Amino acid sequence: MKLFTSAQNRKDKDDNLIPLINVVFLMLIFFMLAGQITASDAFKVTPPSSLVEAPVLEALEFEVLLNADGDLALNNTLMALEDIKSLLSESKQSQQDVEINVALKADADVSAAQLKPLLTALTEIQVSQVTLYTRQVMTQP
Repeated sequence: MKLFTSAQNRKDKDDNLIPLINVVFLMLIFFMLAGQITASDAFKVTPPSSLVEAPVLEALEFEVLLNADGDLALNNTLMALEDIKSLLSESKQSQQDVEINVALKADADVSAAQLKPLLTALTEIQVSQVTLYTRQVMTQP
């Protein structure tokens, strides 16, 4: 007599799916978290706002951070202005045919007086292009 075997077989098949469902949920959580992870800057910088739509830029070799307190960092390493200047000069001398492009992340509260020495140093080194990172403000149509 096989009266209860079909109900028992169905229960056994469902029990085999539970570990698979657990694995799928764990993978979902992993990829949700892994997609959120980004490299953090050396210090917090709130970029100025811009109404112009920014073009998509390729990653630049050098990234300079400047916060409202006047702290500077090159590629997430805190440095003085003279150190940044010498490092960029050495890079330019070692790569004579290559143009040096610099990405500048300046805080929105940075004054022109704080920005001028950095831009002067970049001009002296003959940096080819300085790209200022901004955050786009969405306008209401």
